[in-house]
Amino acid sequence: MGETAESLDELGRLLTTLGVELVDRILVVHKKVHPATFVGKGKLEEAKALMDAKDCDAFIIDFDLSPNQLRNVEKVIGKPVMDRSGVIIEIFSRHARTKEAKTQVELAKLQYLLPRLAHFWTHFERQRGGGTGMRGMGEKQIEVDRRLVKTRMSILRSRLAEIEKERKIKRSSRKEVLKVALVGYTNAGKSTLLNRLTDSQVRAEDKLFATLDPSVRSLDPHCHPPIVAIDTVGFISRLPHALVASFRSTLEELHEADLLLHVVDGSSPEARAQYDVTETVLKDLGLEKKPKVTVLNKSDLVQGVGNRLGLKLVVPGAAVLSAMNDSDIQKLKKIIQDHFHGQLEVYEIVIPYDQSKVEALIHAHGAIEVQRHLEKGTFFRVRMEQGWAKKLGLEKYRT
Repeated sequence: MGETAESLDELGRLLTTLGVELVDRILVVHKKVHPATFVGKGKLEEAKALMDAKDCDAFIIDFDLSPNQLRNVEKVIGKPVMDRSGVIIEIFSRHARTKEAKTQVELAKLQYLLPRLAHFWTHFERQRGGGTGMRGMGEKQIEVDRRLVKTRMSILRSRLAEIEKERKIKRSSRKEVLKVALVGYTNAGKSTLLNRLTDSQVRAEDKLFATLDPSVRSLDPHCHPPIVAIDTVGFISRLPHALVASFRSTLEELHEADLLLHVVDGSSPEARAQYDVTETVLKDLGLEKKPKVTVLNKSDLVQGVGNRLGLKLVVPGAAVLSAMNDSDIQKLKKIIQDHFHGQLEVYEIVIPYDQSKVEALIHAHGAIEVQRHLEKGTFFRVRMEQGWAKKLGLEKYRT
């Protein structure tokens, strides 16, 4: 159930990612929210009849329900109920692989679960057939569980604080390196694009939220100054607040980036809406003023010349490309490199011949435009990131 057919289509893809078979769906157009059940009881009874006829095991609703709404809906439906946030959190839980991602997702899952413990215990009692509701042992167990969950959440927050310290150390080691971070709606092809840009093998699947951990790779070993590309977790409309909060340390990578590469699935009929969702999240994170390049990916999946030309209208000024096309990848690399070269400061310097180490570092971290040998040393006109220029003390060599 959802506000629009497109939202239901997206929920269907989420369920497919979760390995759940979608049997049927009901589109509800409502003018007001019913406080007790979110949607009207008539629609819920219609859904129950459809589920009974098709022997369904669970009811998924494309909204976020309060604990009371969740309980009330399940009373009408008579089957397990899961809301949109529950589905997304479960996908994150299954896709988490590193220690950091597992910790972040577990914390988000417990934050989601804590206010809903009563609902899950009610469901357990019903399944057991005890008919005791929330009296006696069940009520005591809820309080025990709440304390256990809160204790576990405290432990997870402490772990994340330690992980964040480690992450800050890693970030500091990349302080003088130029960074481009790939952002975008989930399944826009960011990981595939990262693999093609950096000639690496980051996990890339045609699934929602296949990547949860930031991956850092060198853009081009022959590029001067060096640039690294960073893949980040994909966004989605109505991303659960608990997940945004838990992944805040991971999303800090975006604040550290010098350039954002906003990747949009150009083959999706919802390309513009997905672009807008990502832009909203970036604004919420305080990143709306960060330098950005937008690319409409997957142009190879767009059929018809007219449709391909129409891609340019989805996001005016965006680069239209396919991650599977070698020439497109080279063009994108040049766009990124040209952006950074335009931002670098130009230094005209003479390095004495006895400062060979400085000269080697200039070659490694600068874009040399002119080089010639003089009586006192080697003359360079070089573009370089200011942090590295300061580190090498280039001011004292300026002509």
